[in-house]
Amino acid sequence: MSERVEQVEQETEAHEQANERMAIAQRTARFEGKLKGKFEETVPHHYPELSADEALESLRRGHTIARVFINELVISEELSKQLTFREVYIKQLTIKHATFAQNVSFLGCHLYRTQVEGSTFEAGLSLKRTQAHLFHLFSCEIKGGLNAESFKGRSKIIFAKSVIHKRARFWEAQLDDWASFEEVTFKDRFDFRSVECKAGLTLHRCHFESDALFRGAHIALKLEANESRFEGLIDLSKAKLHDFVYLEDIEQGEGQRWAFWNTVSERILVRPEQVEGRLESEEQEDFTKAMREYGVLKRSYEHEHLYSYDDWAFYRFKVNERRARGATWSEPWTKLWELFDYLLLDWGCGYGTNPLRAVRAALVMVFVFAVVYTLGYDKLHPVDQVPFSDLPKDALLNRFGVSLFLSVAAFTSGFGDLRDVAMDWMNIPLMTEALLGTLLWGLFIVAFGRKVVR
Repeated sequence: MSERVEQVEQETEAHEQANERMAIAQRTARFEGKLKGKFEETVPHHYPELSADEALESLRRGHTIARVFINELVISEELSKQLTFREVYIKQLTIKHATFAQNVSFLGCHLYRTQVEGSTFEAGLSLKRTQAHLFHLFSCEIKGGLNAESFKGRSKIIFAKSVIHKRARFWEAQLDDWASFEEVTFKDRFDFRSVECKAGLTLHRCHFESDALFRGAHIALKLEANESRFEGLIDLSKAKLHDFVYLEDIEQGEGQRWAFWNTVSERILVRPEQVEGRLESEEQEDFTKAMREYGVLKRSYEHEHLYSYDDWAFYRFKVNERRARGATWSEPWTKLWELFDYLLLDWGCGYGTNPLRAVRAALVMVFVFAVVYTLGYDKLHPVDQVPFSDLPKDALLNRFGVSLFLSVAAFTSGFGDLRDVAMDWMNIPLMTEALLGTLLWGLFIVAFGRKVVR
């Protein structure tokens, strides 16, 4: 019996020793690189561990902390010196109700869990070339600007209820998960150019007091700006937006403008009235650029079967195409073609998008030619019947009535049945109206058919 008890005690002791060895191995695994998937595994072997107290003392003195590992660091005080972390690995960083009089820089650092709350950065915050997991920033004021150039977000990034006074720069950042900005005020430029976002970007109730630049950004999932207010330019030029872009619920300041130059997207949800008169290239009279930008919107509307919006974008595309031709008086035929394009295609039928314009143009044309025939009434063959028999045949009302009837006949029937109606030069307006009437009827049929078929 005693031998059995002794055997059990030996097994228990061996088990406890094995557990102790495992615990020791886990504590030293950051140097040995044996815990696959753990943050410690990424720490270089030669990096020493710096305690939180040692780190805080160095920060109070304004010393640069470089190439060390910090397991947990809490900063919740007022620091007057410049803070610089260079290539530092921090497993858990908490900055809560702290005030920094000088710039705070994380340069090439690796941050695993970071929470910044209720803090003030008087001279700015830099996250240049820094990698971060679970980065959350709440209720902060960054007076000197935010520099997140080449920042790498390995999991969800959240900025909420904060104010950034100077430029927020995310140039060439890489975000592996969702990036969320909620109730953040950007008083200067929001620079999101050339950012690669492998998930999506949400901007909820944010206020952009200057330009918001997404030029060249690559966003795999949705871009949503829900209830956000924009005062300056929204630049989506050269951006690759592979999912829906929700911009219908944004608020627009008086100076808000758009740019869609070479945007790759088929799901931009923005209403025509939000864009009308706000396209920057159109304001700058760069009509070739504006033409292509309206082409981007047209393709997006067509993809979503928003055909009334599609017609609007196509019309604006054709208007800028006409303006981009660059007609000059040195080549008078270009001016003549521009006038014909405007009167018949634009004003006449909205480039095939508005059949009511064709009806309006027909009424105006019939009336104008009726006036012409009234002025040249002496060149018309006499008629036996006049609209107002109680008035003299050459009275103005009778002359206009006959001319109006003649104009309607020429416009609708063509010139074939009117060869013996006029004399001398009066045949020229008759032929002109007959030709224009035939063309306008064709345009009306095209525009009406476009509406009905779709």
